[in-house]
Amino acid sequence: MTIFTKDFLQHDETVFKDELVLDYEYLPHILKFRENQQQHIATIIKPLFAGRMGSNLLITGKPGIGKTAACKHVLREMEQHSEKIIGIYVNCWKQDTAFKVIVDICQQLGYKWVQNKKTNELMDEIAKILNKKAAVIVLDEIDKLKEEQVIYQLVEDISKKCIIMITNEKDFLAILDPRTRSRLIPELLEFNAYKYNEVEAILGERKKFAFYEGVLKEESFAPIIEKCFEEEDIRTGLYLLKEAGNAAENRSSRSISVEDVQKAIGKMAVFQQSKTILDEEEKELIKIIKDHSGESINKIYDIYNEKFSKSDRTFRRKLATLKENKFIEVRDNKELTGETNPRVYLKK
Repeated sequence: MTIFTKDFLQHDETVFKDELVLDYEYLPHILKFRENQQQHIATIIKPLFAGRMGSNLLITGKPGIGKTAACKHVLREMEQHSEKIIGIYVNCWKQDTAFKVIVDICQQLGYKWVQNKKTNELMDEIAKILNKKAAVIVLDEIDKLKEEQVIYQLVEDISKKCIIMITNEKDFLAILDPRTRSRLIPELLEFNAYKYNEVEAILGERKKFAFYEGVLKEESFAPIIEKCFEEEDIRTGLYLLKEAGNAAENRSSRSISVEDVQKAIGKMAVFQQSKTILDEEEKELIKIIKDHSGESINKIYDIYNEKFSKSDRTFRRKLATLKENKFIEVRDNKELTGETNPRVYLKK
């Protein structure tokens, strides 16, 4: 009796037909269930084609629900449709200062002479290039910008443009300097989480292109859909599909079992941390909450402020980031105890 059967992968075989389809940065040819939002984005850009000024736009919504993908889709179609408009995309989590944003834009425009030049000098060069045409500038994760002066500069120095800002924070405009806010006057577009049938369809399409036929059967696929819907983040589903495939390959199996999926779900804590890049203050805030889990928000702020001397508004933003990414939970005990000051707990 041989222990190697037809159900075992050979050394040069894989369950993946195209693993790239499960990458977070992969942009499908058709972005399902975001047609209305893409149309809204296209509408604010449309005046640029006629040589007029477009509107600015603030896009809000939870992570992993298609905000970035929708914007990139529109940029791709816009550039295929006309050469009159230049599309710029900047991730402000990676480029978190005015200088870094400006250098990134220079690189996208092919302007190479950035050394020994100040931010304002580079902004002048960008304006010379962009003002020959029109521009759509997407500033993703804009709440991670440490300096908002670059927003004001782009509004003031680029003549025909649309500035599209993407954030997870609904109250982002409230933290801006009034001068910047009054110059932007953006339209608002909120993305809601995908419905269950939408999650099923999106992941079903990725499954179709990522795996060979018969690799992932319905009984193994169902818990991935349920977990993704529960987390309200498509990236969760992509992670589970990929990790379940890896687990099957580690067993040299030609198919993904329910056990493989459970192993992938067991790694979710690692995934939750890896998908979120925290700055040093946010990491320190987690340590403070760990040492004082169950204390009131006011108490946590006092400890945080003593260390960093930051405003309550900054503290609330960082607290919201930790809560949104499921590092902490905030419980309002008003109905039980009459307290009006919620307490903060580190998630285990």
